[in-house]
Amino acid sequence: MPSNVMTFFPRQSVKALRRCSNAYRLSFFRPRSTPIQHRYLRASSTLHSPPSGHPPQNPARPPPQPPSQEDSNLRTNTAASSYLGTAKRLPEFNLTDRVVVVSGAARGLGLTQAEALLEAGATVYALDRLPEPSPDFYRVQKRAAEELGTTLHYRQIDVRDVEGLNKVVGAIGDERGRLDGLIAAAGIQQETPALEYTAEDANMMFEINITGVFMTSQAVAKQMIRFGNGGSIALIASMSAHAANRVSRLLLPVEGAWEVKKELIEGAGPDLSGV
Repeated sequence: MPSNVMTFFPRQSVKALRRCSNAYRLSFFRPRSTPIQHRYLRASSTLHSPPSGHPPQNPARPPPQPPSQEDSNLRTNTAASSYLGTAKRLPEFNLTDRVVVVSGAARGLGLTQAEALLEAGATVYALDRLPEPSPDFYRVQKRAAEELGTTLHYRQIDVRDVEGLNKVVGAIGDERGRLDGLIAAAGIQQETPALEYTAEDANMMFEINITGVFMTSQAVAKQMIRFGNGGSIALIASMSAHAANRVSRLLLPVEGAWEVKKELIEGAGPDLSGV
């Protein structure tokens, strides 16, 4: 089954990326023993019964025809004439009726990527090990239903739990009758002096950031093959796979492990495409 990487970031998602960037930097590198304080109230009930837009249809509908205004704008040049996500302009930006899984989407960049998919029309399932996602998740969930006509779901699962992961992904396939895409964004980092970094710390990073990425991709690929619709898998890597970051000498072994992980993720993509 061939696999390719979708372009997941329509122009509208830039603002969402900016909104999440500061929160991501704070939460991503915070020591594990320090609780993260939030200014917002949470609404746990929406995890089990989220505000819903239109359900995806099967088979998926083709992209819409471009609006009539586009032809007029092309002739007069009085306004912009590009309408993303239509049959005429970049139809790959249209993900209506597509069902996509995003791991690590309870907060941060994973949530931002999920919001970009929602803006393109996809139904999105966010997977994360947190018992409850960040407060910003509920804003995106509400926007998905009220503004974008689609739905953002949440499923708690640790990517190290392979049996549970396959059950969750399989249940999504059973519920929707299709599974079209994955963004494997779940990952951790730990800033610890090299002399204090334990084998357990290193093993946990590799279990989540490498094995977890592969097993999530495998679980989704099984469903793609099951339904015969093909699909796309995007593995999130880092510039650290190509250029070393300038860090303290005490952190060099930690950064080295991070860069090795990113290289392995980039190598896994071509291997998965041959499935």
